[in-house]
Amino acid sequence: MSEPVGPETFRRLVEAAESGQLYLEPDATENCVKACDTFLEALQFIRNSCSELEVSAAFGHLPSAHALGLKFDAKATGPGGLSDVLQTHIDTVTQMRAMFAAAGKAYREADHETLTALREASG
Repeated sequence: MSEPVGPETFRRLVEAAESGQLYLEPDATENCVKACDTFLEALQFIRNSCSELEVSAAFGHLPSAHALGLKFDAKATGPGGLSDVLQTHIDTVTQMRAMFAAAGKAYREADHETLTALREASG
């Protein structure tokens, strides 16, 4: 089974793109950057809405009802809850976006260097 794709993978891809070892066509990278921006906006909106999921008072006034509500609150905004999971996704998509942007930049720079060299060679 292959290793899951995570932040480390995209960090290595960004480094490869910045060093000129990874090229993606500019149109493809621009589309991917726009898709990442759209996805990030949605993820951030949902993450910012997590506090609205807190329901500690929704189960009544008994101590057991309050305890149950706190457990549900933790699932939304506590450690390891939905808010944290969404932040992990936000971090990964942010790194994906950086990788696409760096790869597109590397492609444009290589294309420019090639064009310059060809112009100089043709005199």
